[in-house]
Amino acid sequence: MRISFQYWRFFRYALPGLPLAALGLPFYIYAPLWLAEQGGYGYTLVGAIFFLARISDVVSDLPLGAWVDRRGSHRALWLGSWLLITVSALLLVLLPHPWSASALALALVLLMLGWTGITVPWLALPVNLSRNNIDRLRYNSSREGMLLLGTLMAMLAPAIVAPSALPWVLVSLLLILLLAVYLQGSQGAAETTKNILSFKVLLADVRVRSLALPWFLNMLANAIPGTVLLLFMREVLGAEDAVPLALLSYFLAGLIGVPFWYLLAKKLGDLRSWRIGLCSSAILFSFAALLGDGDVYWFIAISIGTGLALGADQALPSAMQTGLAQALSAEHGGAALGARMFALWSMLSKAAMGLAVGVSYLWLGSQADINVPPVWAITAVYVLAPVILKLVVFYMLGRSTVAWIGKREMYDS
Repeated sequence: MRISFQYWRFFRYALPGLPLAALGLPFYIYAPLWLAEQGGYGYTLVGAIFFLARISDVVSDLPLGAWVDRRGSHRALWLGSWLLITVSALLLVLLPHPWSASALALALVLLMLGWTGITVPWLALPVNLSRNNIDRLRYNSSREGMLLLGTLMAMLAPAIVAPSALPWVLVSLLLILLLAVYLQGSQGAAETTKNILSFKVLLADVRVRSLALPWFLNMLANAIPGTVLLLFMREVLGAEDAVPLALLSYFLAGLIGVPFWYLLAKKLGDLRSWRIGLCSSAILFSFAALLGDGDVYWFIAISIGTGLALGADQALPSAMQTGLAQALSAEHGGAALGARMFALWSMLSKAAMGLAVGVSYLWLGSQADINVPPVWAITAVYVLAPVILKLVVFYMLGRSTVAWIGKREMYDS
């Protein structure tokens, strides 16, 4: 009975990841290109709108994190955020395009604001729920596994669901999300306390800064290929029809790899395991620069290899961030800071995603010959930019300022 309850705790916490990922993947990967080409907006305008919407969304993270630390993650916050996601997503999908630039930007901002209202308190919950490094790994690994499962569902949906039924799939996912966030309201609410650690103190800590920049650069490295994937497969590989297979292979490999990285982190620690994942991913992905027309199966093989490293890129940094939040809270007399800490990581992640779309599409638009960018320009932004960024992150995580992570794990497992 106790074991069943333990599994239920992890499942209940992780459940929002399934609908969030299933809804988020089409939005981040398919929507920008569709809006640019089929929606009638163009690459440059889409890049600028997504970038500005992301930057405006970033502003909401830190105030929301402070609010959650003071008042807790109550059901009103979960449900209000769900309502924003639901209304904006249905409008974006059901109403014909193109809209005015301001209307599109407003809808995207509302969608992202709703996303923030759910993800910031959700990511912060393990700070209060976990008690040691193994517990942190379990919560974060279960969350990332559920996110990958939701991503796989999004990949399979176009193949098994008729296009006319996709709006009903959207409604179903929104209802699952409603149930999932409703369940979160029954646990993990922070107690109101006067002992609140300010962002100034938080950012002054060298350990926070030592993780913040690598996290941002790594998220940028992950976001760029997702932004340009469809264009790379269509123009460089000549295999647009194989996009679902490539994505399915990548995320299925990622789901399979999660238990491996969990076990490796138990043995070697979060930091060393993450660096191994970064290096292996960068080396494997660099071979994509050698691919050309017809090399789709080689690309699938690379997708599987880099997908296996995905678990290291997702669960391990989150576990490190959770451990840091707990350590800072203990050092400052039990200060409530989990939501603020993860608001910071969320802010950096969103800034990276916005920068990835903005810079990639502005670059491609500037290099485009009439309507389509040249192959060398697509390959440069899709392959070379993320590989260089991954290697930079690998180097940064080897500095002495990050050594505290290894020391913490020695006494906290």
